[in-house]
Amino acid sequence: MCQDHVILTQTQVETEFAAALEGERAERFLAALPAAREAVLQRVRRAVDVEPLPAVERTDGHPADVVRQWPNSERLAREVAHSVAGLALARTAKPLATPFLDRTLEEHEQSVVDGHPLHPCCRNRTGFTAQDHLDYGPEHRPRTALRLHPADDHVVFGDWPEELRDGRTLLLPVHPWQATRKEVHSIGTLDASPLMALRTLSAGAWHVKTTLSAQITSAVRDISASSITTATTVSDFLERTVEGIELQRNRASAAVRTNGEPDRELGVILRDKPAIRPNETLLPLAALTARPVDGAKPPICHLGDPVQWLTEFAELAVPPIMTLLARGVALEAHEQNLLVGLTNGRPTRLVYRDLADIRVSPRPDLPDRLHADQEALRAKTFATFFATTLTGLVTTLEAPTAELWQVIAGTLPDTPDRHALLHDPIPAKPLTLMRLDPATKQWAHLPNPFKS
Repeated sequence: MCQDHVILTQTQVETEFAAALEGERAERFLAALPAAREAVLQRVRRAVDVEPLPAVERTDGHPADVVRQWPNSERLAREVAHSVAGLALARTAKPLATPFLDRTLEEHEQSVVDGHPLHPCCRNRTGFTAQDHLDYGPEHRPRTALRLHPADDHVVFGDWPEELRDGRTLLLPVHPWQATRKEVHSIGTLDASPLMALRTLSAGAWHVKTTLSAQITSAVRDISASSITTATTVSDFLERTVEGIELQRNRASAAVRTNGEPDRELGVILRDKPAIRPNETLLPLAALTARPVDGAKPPICHLGDPVQWLTEFAELAVPPIMTLLARGVALEAHEQNLLVGLTNGRPTRLVYRDLADIRVSPRPDLPDRLHADQEALRAKTFATFFATTLTGLVTTLEAPTAELWQVIAGTLPDTPDRHALLHDPIPAKPLTLMRLDPATKQWAHLPNPFKS
């Protein structure tokens, strides 16, 4: 890298990424850094405004320096610095050429360049090099060869496909980043494409949720023993309980057994790939509100009358989610977990995926880790669906905000949680505080949008 380029970087990780890149990619990365810093800084400023964080004296400068004003923040500062570098690198990806409504689900997943729209660690992948981002990040649209590990000592639950067996030996798909670091033996590969979640990949008839022992956005992406042993149980429960929203069910789960227990660093959950209906475009909601790399308007702004579009979407989503809450089930219904089916650009069905983070009122047939009281169930539903998903749609659609929230209010069923939703401050996840203090039980709260 030219010595002149060093002055354009402000952190060690920015310098390391710039040095690892070549030619035009390096130039595009350096050019993208100022806007990436500002984008992450805006997320930090939002956290200062809405989260129960200690006061800061300034909110300008490099976002990593801003967060260093908080006590015990060095880990967060490193993650934010990596997020800036990862975001700048993400923005070097070339835009998709496929027309929006003609894209495959995989193309839609990979079109979300900036990652989480509110999290200051939106493109943090601590432990990844610049080349790892290019090799495995969905925004760079790589092909990934999952390693097939012959797991002699293993646990398996559900309907494990014969295609992933070698005789009696189970072949466990392992992400190549993980396989290299764990020195995992493999006897073949499975061609795959990374989805929005990066460690979940589309491969053949399945979506394969793999383990990655790296800090990605807000958590280390391994799979707990409890998640492995109960994945199909939770899936079966939701299939019996959820109405009005389809599920991407967990077909099977498996893990290497270490010291008699499922190894959280070598596990997999297999989901059946959603079937696409005739003339349908299926995509995560995040792909509708994501701003393209070239700065154009988000795709949802090109799908016709915004009030009518939101009316149709809210009629699909709001009644079943609120009815489930009344029955003691809270979905993690944010923009990554909700897929919407579009027919001629109009919303016609919803699919919910990634079932591990639901919460339920206590019941003996589901694990204790999922149990929550009604207040916690309400907070999860309101924070993920109303404060995140619907707020993202409302703030992106080109129509008066108050009118759009009234459209949503008109679809609310008469359930016990309706009054709180319409009148109380709305809980929101304190994304930055959760990285400063992972054990925190506090919530952020937003002004009630229905009262505007």
